[in-house]
Amino acid sequence: MNLINEIKMDYELQKCNYMDMLDYYNGNHNIFKNYRYEANRSNQHICVNYIHKFVEEELAYIFGNPVTYISKDGNKNVTKAIDYELFHWKDTHNQELARQVEIFGTAYELYYINADGLFSSKILNPINAAVYTDTDGNPEIFMHFYSKKFDNDTYYDVYYNDRIEIYKNDTLIETKSNIFNKVPVSICTIGKEQTIYSKIKDLNNSLNSIMSDQINTISDYRTAYLIVTGCNVDDETETELRSKGILNLKSKESNVSWLTKDVNAEYIHNMMKSLIDAMFSVTNHIDGNEKLQSNTSGIALRTRLIFLEQRCKTVFDTLANTISDRINFLFSYLNMKNLDYDYRDITINYTPCIPQDLVTTAQTITQLNGVISNETALSLLPFIENPSIEMDKIRKEQSEMDSINLEKLGLGNEQG
Repeated sequence: MNLINEIKMDYELQKCNYMDMLDYYNGNHNIFKNYRYEANRSNQHICVNYIHKFVEEELAYIFGNPVTYISKDGNKNVTKAIDYELFHWKDTHNQELARQVEIFGTAYELYYINADGLFSSKILNPINAAVYTDTDGNPEIFMHFYSKKFDNDTYYDVYYNDRIEIYKNDTLIETKSNIFNKVPVSICTIGKEQTIYSKIKDLNNSLNSIMSDQINTISDYRTAYLIVTGCNVDDETETELRSKGILNLKSKESNVSWLTKDVNAEYIHNMMKSLIDAMFSVTNHIDGNEKLQSNTSGIALRTRLIFLEQRCKTVFDTLANTISDRINFLFSYLNMKNLDYDYRDITINYTPCIPQDLVTTAQTITQLNGVISNETALSLLPFIENPSIEMDKIRKEQSEMDSINLEKLGLGNEQG
């Protein structure tokens, strides 16, 4: 129990940092908490959420096309089993897993068998879960923290290799057996330092601050000071001036003028542009609002996206490890039903949702005819969800065409 308490303490210490990461993704930036308040002045807050923008862009690039599975041994029953057993999963499951990884740098996929006896999964993150691993990174203890609607009590489940303990307000209330015989969780992580949040938080804060200052300057001359010479302006008169905008001077020698900061508009524009360019640069993203050159072919567009594609590939490789763990746990469950499948037989492929030169791809497939299998060739096409099923469709169509009796169609007795 001492180890469990230490895991909980570490979880609570880290939770605040992860909450800040979630806040920034949701648009709750520091500009709303730390912006300097000026009495009787405009105090608008401007927040341009580039963190959310970049995270969603990467999700679209990675999972705009479906993940495909290929059996290394050509066993089509294996890939069919995956599609069949995971049919009840949401189509956006992989996207949501990737979103949690992009936001926090780490996410967890917890596996269980639902009330209908179907293999299922729950996506968790460092705000509601904690894990203890061995020296090889394998989970030894996993904790899931949660609450129930209309219930003020706190709950958490502790997963071990052989059992699951359920706690309510730190009191053990139930123990269940773990059918998987190992902690049923996969850790998907790219690390905090690789998140969009860590890369551009300060840059985004600076941009928000400059934009807020400028909009407030327009609203009420935030950078201007009123100069009054030849008379005294007391606090009461100053307050009246702010509210009515009128100053009555009785002396002819009195003079009123504005002293403003002569800030060049181009300087402000360049500063904002530099911050925006820096955010695009450090995240390897490109500005889609930039005017494109005349060459807009698929290859040209993809060349501009090459660094973003490399980052997305790194993110997907991490997700692919979790997908592999998912298949491993699924097959472990199916093996309990006397279905002998090996997760090591499965290759996981994805096609980034960026401009594709399908003509070139088709020509490449044609040139590789006889060198690679038809199933592998089909996996290169982004619109093919399951190459194995597509192969079955092709065989079925060919069989139906071959079975057509041309004699009955009146085509067998045509004279030359």
